[in-house]
Amino acid sequence: MSQSETEQLFSSLVSAPAVLRPAPARVSAPADPPAIVEPTRGPWLQIRTPHRCEWNRFSLTIPALPASLEGFRVVQITDLHFRTFWSPVYDQLIERINREAADLILLTGDFVNNKRNHRPALPFVKRFISQLQARHGRFGIMGNHDQYRIAKDMGEPDVKLLDGSHHTLSINDAELELVGLPGVNRCDLTDNLLAGYPAKRLGVPRLILAHFPDQIRQVTGLKPDIYFAGHTHGGQVCLPGGIPLITHDQLPGRLSKGVHRVANTWLVVSRGIGFTGVPFRLFCPAEIIEITLTRG
Repeated sequence: MSQSETEQLFSSLVSAPAVLRPAPARVSAPADPPAIVEPTRGPWLQIRTPHRCEWNRFSLTIPALPASLEGFRVVQITDLHFRTFWSPVYDQLIERINREAADLILLTGDFVNNKRNHRPALPFVKRFISQLQARHGRFGIMGNHDQYRIAKDMGEPDVKLLDGSHHTLSINDAELELVGLPGVNRCDLTDNLLAGYPAKRLGVPRLILAHFPDQIRQVTGLKPDIYFAGHTHGGQVCLPGGIPLITHDQLPGRLSKGVHRVANTWLVVSRGIGFTGVPFRLFCPAEIIEITLTRG
């Protein structure tokens, strides 16, 4: 895409109306998210690949966190949107992720970009994910660009998918629970599905993997300590200052990225790595989020 074509496309996007709807009053959050422990700054423009992807670290307090989970580090990767090519940028991301030696890697959907046929991009998805290393494994859910049969094609050795299920990790003398929400379709999150998840146990932190941020309104009964989501890309194409134009989500725009306190839950929304629709990011660089658990 030439510079003139990029400018024309951006101009048309700026003139398009935003499609944000306000969230119910109960999903309010402080205006100021927790401070980034170690902020990085990505480029204002990224085209086709997530070069100079940001790595942003947050330290989050979890009530009744077991002592052995103090300092436990979780890396969230979302919205890869792989197409049919490989870039050296992906090798650099893999090297960075593995160098950080996280305790856990969570992938919150949209492994591929093509909603109709995931197979051409699948080799690149597997090449990326299979190389990621974390002490306690890789867990994920699918997103609205993925198809349910992608789970069979990916194979559990690459990532354990938790769509509509849960998994408990035993770590020393403690446990950590992962709950996966179905991410292909918002309507898949039914009352019957929610009723099938076990009650939260005291002293067992619960992390929810979701694709859609606004589903946090439906899972308050699950009492998540942290709710990880993607989907919005932080707007992907934003005004200066990172102001999103379109988020495809029903929460307020300020909740479309970053870390926020929503009732008794930490809402973590990553801008993600990939690109959908237009093949560039403007004032909204690609991002990987690292969360460190601390005791309250």
